[in-house]
Amino acid sequence: MSPGWFHVRPVARGVWLLAEPSHVNSWLVAGDDRAVLVDSGLGIVPIRPVVETLCALPVDVVNTHRHLDHVGGNGEFPRVSAFPSATTTGVDRAERASYLSWMREVLAAAAAYRPLDDRYFHLLSADSDPRPLPDGIERWVDPGPPSGPEPSPLRDGDVVELGGRTLTVLHTPGHSPDSICLLDDRDGVLFAGDTVNTGPVYAQAAECDLAAFARSTARLAALASDVSLVAMAHFGRGVAEPAYLHEIASAFHRLASGDPTVSYRPARDCEGDEVREAVFDACSVYLPVVE
Repeated sequence: MSPGWFHVRPVARGVWLLAEPSHVNSWLVAGDDRAVLVDSGLGIVPIRPVVETLCALPVDVVNTHRHLDHVGGNGEFPRVSAFPSATTTGVDRAERASYLSWMREVLAAAAAYRPLDDRYFHLLSADSDPRPLPDGIERWVDPGPPSGPEPSPLRDGDVVELGGRTLTVLHTPGHSPDSICLLDDRDGVLFAGDTVNTGPVYAQAAECDLAAFARSTARLAALASDVSLVAMAHFGRGVAEPAYLHEIASAFHRLASGDPTVSYRPARDCEGDEVREAVFDACSVYLPVVE
């Protein structure tokens, strides 16, 4: 285990952030009897030993969707649940190699940015400042066959019981057909997966569905009065206030309705692919390039 790959901190009662800074956030949620790890990260460094320092309860994994950066530690746990998906968690070596190139690009950019941040902006934190890559990182690109249990199916409206605390499953397709969010019914924490993010929201892949994204984000915005904070999977601000759900929903409504006033700029995603970035006051959305 590489010391310091994860940054861990409590964010609410019985809720911990387990960040792989600048890459992906996992979330540990504890009840009285059991705990859930919402997503298991990239799998570059084992996540279960970190979980065990925080919680002595039995821990299950719930995946918000089955992309590689959310399922990497699934094999470390005996029980995994997810919304049914046609996507497998097998090894896509090309995708992993592209992401490793991105990680190295992020580290180079951070080295140039840190002095500017120290002097002018003061935005970097332990949640977001990328860590050096662990030794043997090349093995992550081709780790062999997938390991761990096949996820048990979750459906919209299912309740995950933790003892004195429940998580309600909300099917929120858009980023992927199997995307879900989880709402903590005790304390109002919304675990948003990749449906909501404070960096660019990824809606550019072939499996993304803009109309579904608009419906899903409108559903979340309608629940904002029941939410105390939004816990997200990516970028430097992993926690947002409930009002941010309205900002995201507004952005996707404007995109889905073809609002001609939306501004766009060229960008590249974390695999180096060219995208269009739709820019809003509080967020942005990556979309496919128009041919």
